[in-house]
This record gives sequence, C-alpha cells and structure tokens, in this order.
Amino acid sequence: MRKNRKAVALMFISALSLMLSACARQPAQTIEAPSATSAQTPQPAAAAAPRVLEIPDTVELVDMGGRAVTVPAPDKLERIYPDGATSLMLFYTLAPDKLTAAPSSGGSAFSDEQKKFVAPEVHDLPSYGTRSGQNGVLSLEEIKRADVQVILSMGVASVNENDISQADELQEQLDIPVLLFSGEMEDYAEAYRLLGKLIGREDDAERIIAYTADIVKTVEAVAAKVPADRRITLYYAQGDDGLATEPANSNRSWVFNTAGALNIATVEALGGFGQSAVSMEQVLGWNPQIIITQGTSNAYDTIMSDPNWATIDAVRNGRVYKMPAQPYSWADRPPSVNRFIGLHWMANLLYPELYDIDIVSVALDYYKVMYHANVSRQDMEAMLADATVKG
Repeated sequence: MRKNRKAVALMFISALSLMLSACARQPAQTIEAPSATSAQTPQPAAAAAPRVLEIPDTVELVDMGGRAVTVPAPDKLERIYPDGATSLMLFYTLAPDKLTAAPSSGGSAFSDEQKKFVAPEVHDLPSYGTRSGQNGVLSLEEIKRADVQVILSMGVASVNENDISQADELQEQLDIPVLLFSGEMEDYAEAYRLLGKLIGREDDAERIIAYTADIVKTVEAVAAKVPADRRITLYYAQGDDGLATEPANSNRSWVFNTAGALNIATVEALGGFGQSAVSMEQVLGWNPQIIITQGTSNAYDTIMSDPNWATIDAVRNGRVYKMPAQPYSWADRPPSVNRFIGLHWMANLLYPELYDIDIVSVALDYYKVMYHANVSRQDMEAMLADATVKG
C-alpha cells in the first residue's frame, strides 16, 4: 500500500515538472482588463492639421469689351489709375479711399473750386495725365514710375472696336492690365458690378446701383405723365457763343430726354467731343421754351446780354439756366455718373408742378452718397444761383 502511494507521488511530481517546463518555454504576456469607459466609448482619432488657404495673387475678369484680363486679386490691388474723367467718376463714387492718383489735364487732380464738392482725402492727389478732352494725354512714364497695377478706361458710349484696339495697345505698351467699361447710361449697373468685383466692393456697388436706379425710376415716372405734345422744348447751348449743341439722339442729351424735355435741335450728332455747330438763324427758328447753357462756358452771359437772343421765348420768359458744374457738370462734360443728379434738377426745372422738390436739399444728399462730401448749403446755393427758377 505504501508502495502504491509512493508510486502515485512520484507520478504527480513528474507531471508537475513537465507542466512547469512547458510554461517556462512560453513568452510572458500581460493582459489588462478593459475599463467600463474604454469598453463602451470609441476613442477619437488624432486631430488633423489645420488647412492653410492660399489666396491667389491674380484673378481673371472679363471687361465690358469682352476681353479676358488678368488682374491682381482684390487684396493685392493697391494702385489703380482711371484714364479719364468718366472712369474717375465711376471709381471715385464707389471707392474714394482707394484713389491714389486722379486724371487731370493740369498739375492738380482737382481745382480749388472742385475741392469744395469732393471728399478731403482726394484733394491733393497726383495726376498722371488724362485721355479726356480734345487734347488729353496720358503720361506713360509717370504711370510706370508709380507702379500702377490696373488702368480703368471708360468712354462716353458703349465699347467699340477702336476702344478695344486702343486698350490692347496701351496694355502692351505699359505691361499693365487695362479694363474697359461702357459709358452708356443703361450699362452703369454692369460697370459698377465689374468695378466692385475688381476691388472687392460688391456690396457697395449694389448700394449705388439701387440708389441711382431709384432716381431714374422716379424721374421717368414724372416724364411719363407729360403727353408728347405738351413737352417743354429745350435747346442746349454750348461754347462761349452758345452756338454749339447736342441733338436728342446724342448720348449727351440723355438727361434732357429722360426728364421729359423735347430737345428741339435738329442737327447731326457728332461722336467724341460732340458740340455740333449751329447758326443763330436756326436757334431763332427753333424758338425753345427753355435754354440750358454749358456750365463751364460763357454761354449764359452771352445769351443774357446779346440782343440777338432777346426775342427767343426762353430769354423773354426768364427760362435760361446755367448748368451746375462742380465737381462736374450735371448733364454732360463728362457724361458720367454726374448725370444722375442732373435728372432731379431737370425734372424740377421742366415740370415743377409734377416734381416739386427742394433741389438744394436733394443735391446735398446726393453729394453725401455719391461724392462722399459734406457740402455746405451756402456753397450749393451759390453753384445753383443761375441754375434754378428765381423768385
């Protein structure tokens, strides 16, 4: 019996030794029991590195001549030069703070008289010449020296093949992009939108578009109330002798036509600078009810003092008016965005019973919105002294 117990003990010791030997041959493993949290909630992935947005240095715009032009991106664009009075007025009304120079035929961009009617920050801007007027010239050397990045070019009508050819030539000469804008009044909304996109001021452009569209709508509604056979006949006297004019089919007659006048001059419309020559006999035969004189000429003084004009209805009835001319004339010279205030003025002059407004107050508001200028009432009244009904 003891032999059996001894044999069993030896067998047990032998088996135990085999088991311990097998365990020694296996690598050690550590197994941790999962916590309640880690068992139920997935662990978040590692956070991705933040994306760096690259702002392009240039963008491509299609101008109003259908030309694809590569220009600096809005945040890279600091030096823009309008090549003449029409493009200056477009640019200035939208963003006077971005003007670094302004076109002029003289040494200063704005005269002392003009400075009363524009924002102070543009008073002393340099000028690199202008393409406006009959003798306007751009200074290409000064434009290059100033490192201008974009040139704005705008005529007095829609863009034509000659405009495109000149823009291409100027762009090649200077190696500076040139953007073309239409000068037709019905195209101004598109012009403002293109300029707004160029400089990153789309919202401001839409505000100006809405403001000016409301003026046109208001004045057109007044004109629509006047039957064609009761419209006031008008002659636009230009030049110091008053014997140059614009007929109804000239785009320089837009303010008169839109406000409901019957432009009585039957002459050929001239392109470019305009000013179709007429004779004293023609004006006497037309016998207009109202005469509007060019504000930058001596036509008003000539007509009011020359006996040759004295028998015309407009002169006899005291209906000769001098067009306001600061900072630019209200209907022409240049025919640009300044024409919108001209609509208020003309509708009130022609049909005061239908459009009874305080033109001084209306003009002061317009100058705040469009010209960014706080003009004194005294200065506005002085400019309108010969432009409104007296008494």
